[in-house]
Amino acid sequence: MRREKEEIAVLVRAIPEKSKRNGEGHALGITGINKDGELLRLYPLRFRYGEGLVDFSRNDLLEVTVTRSDDDPRWESRKVLDYVNLERPAKKRKIKELILPLVTSLERLNVEGASLGVVKPELLDIEVKVNSLDTFGRQQYFEMMGDFLEKGEKAGMPVEIKYIFRCEGEEACRGHRIILLDWELNETVRNILREEKEAVAVKKRIREQLFEHLKGKKLYFIMGTHFTYGTWLITGIFFPEKESTNQRSIFDFKQGSRSSEMNKGQPVLSR
Repeated sequence: MRREKEEIAVLVRAIPEKSKRNGEGHALGITGINKDGELLRLYPLRFRYGEGLVDFSRNDLLEVTVTRSDDDPRWESRKVLDYVNLERPAKKRKIKELILPLVTSLERLNVEGASLGVVKPELLDIEVKVNSLDTFGRQQYFEMMGDFLEKGEKAGMPVEIKYIFRCEGEEACRGHRIILLDWELNETVRNILREEKEAVAVKKRIREQLFEHLKGKKLYFIMGTHFTYGTWLITGIFFPEKESTNQRSIFDFKQGSRSSEMNKGQPVLSR
């Protein structure tokens, strides 16, 4: 099968999964954008816990060697054979120039048969369901999120967050209620669970940080479909350059040790 090399800016890191190859190690996927402004779903990028963490972050440039996926029919999907971190993050202004022309609506994406896209949401509300107040380790949290993706609502995540929104500028949009699976934001939630011992307090903190703080801000949802069910998921949130301080304040739940813990390369997208 034909191999190609692409230079990709990382937009979203996906939920790590246990590797299906020999059952050893873990793999994660990313949503990236190439120089031509095409969104691509790239999987698998392999790693092992205890042997160094994932060596790239959001906005980093990767050179990937890819081919068409054997088992994923979604046309944006590519199988990763190898990758190299180019050690030079893409400038946010450049990413903005590539992303903004892609902004559309879920209604149009459905008509086009797309499985990746960018929408500008009009935030209406947020739903927060606290299934557990336990403080899980990062690896265990990954696995629970992976189970949720595989089994749906039969396997609850510790905290499930759904945004209720309309696609801005789309007359045909009657509103959407979609779960958030952005790993960096779920790390924020995991940090909140460390500090709050009551479900009511957890919901209040999440609502303040992930809804009240964002309402009225210029932001975009990176959307992707579920591998099995085809339903839409919010896999990441993109802020234009001038809103970057808002992005940092959301991702860095606490300055210092916790923000550095988040940035140790721990992933999220959905497969």
